[in-house]
Amino acid sequence: MALFSDSAPRTGSPLFTLAPGQVYLPPQGWYFVDPSQANTQKYDARAGIWRFAGNPGNNMDTSYFDGTSIRIANTSGCAIAAVVTTAGTGYTTAPTVTASAGASSWTALIGGAVSTTATILTAGSGYLYPPVLLIEQPAFQGVQAEGYTTIANGTISAVTITNQGAGYTLPPVVTLLNDWRDGAGYGGQVSVGLTGSGTVTAVLCTNHGNPITSGTVPTLSFSSGSAAATVVMDWSVTSVSITAAGAGYTSAAANVTAAGAGGFVSSAPAYVGTMDTTDLVAWREAKVGIATSAAGGLTTATIIDGGRYQSIPSPVIYGAQTYTTVGTLTFTMGGLSTTVFLSPAQQ
Repeated sequence: MALFSDSAPRTGSPLFTLAPGQVYLPPQGWYFVDPSQANTQKYDARAGIWRFAGNPGNNMDTSYFDGTSIRIANTSGCAIAAVVTTAGTGYTTAPTVTASAGASSWTALIGGAVSTTATILTAGSGYLYPPVLLIEQPAFQGVQAEGYTTIANGTISAVTITNQGAGYTLPPVVTLLNDWRDGAGYGGQVSVGLTGSGTVTAVLCTNHGNPITSGTVPTLSFSSGSAAATVVMDWSVTSVSITAAGAGYTSAAANVTAAGAGGFVSSAPAYVGTMDTTDLVAWREAKVGIATSAAGGLTTATIIDGGRYQSIPSPVIYGAQTYTTVGTLTFTMGGLSTTVFLSPAQQ
């Protein structure tokens, strides 16, 4: 767990600040809560990580906190996950994984991924909607696999695995649950096998550590073998440098957004899986205002919203339809503080 916030409310005020990297575990009870740009997280005891559990930003909700496994975290500027890009071979025990910066903590899992090729034992009949595919979770530490079904003419025609999971010691039981609108379908059966023996199937971030202000993604080193993984960050835009002012912008002020594949990590994964990489934080587009000079050149940048990204995005200037010389910008990525509203609610 990361350190608890020293800014937690003690005087009855519903507002407090979480700096980048800080977390707060509310005492048990019901609360009115708006985490602003922080995340509500729930602890996944099976995987040993904190998972994103709520949408941040301008939404007042009534939520129950159990005092142990639900918290508010500002992971802005911190490592949150890793994509295994090289699985390696010949592992019999899990290697130690160390980050080059930020003091984040990591656990590697060996073997036990679900094969992407599932077997349809019985296609069933009468299905009006594709049944929900529920894959049993690992018996010990691991990542639960996920997938979905497709139907044709009332029968199960395909099974797609969207997360191969990790850490299974035996093939998991697969259960098909009818869509709640479907009272007619029945009889479908699916099984899955395991793959990935002797390889690193997942690298889990068990503690996001401290924020990194340099905008440099830390690297992960493995104590043995040839496995490799790319760190997934929770970045915000912390500053904007005008590297070329350009000229001829017709607006009194230009606006900037940050684009580029949604800011997601583009590294190709060794195993299929999204819940332990791109879905651990809510992506949000940054917005920056740029003042222009009388000559139409870019002058001063003001960050309106630093956004949330998992890799460094590219600046895109809009709101100024014409120019004679294009201006260029550079983002610096890091973490931003946020104000949280949290007040006890009577239920």
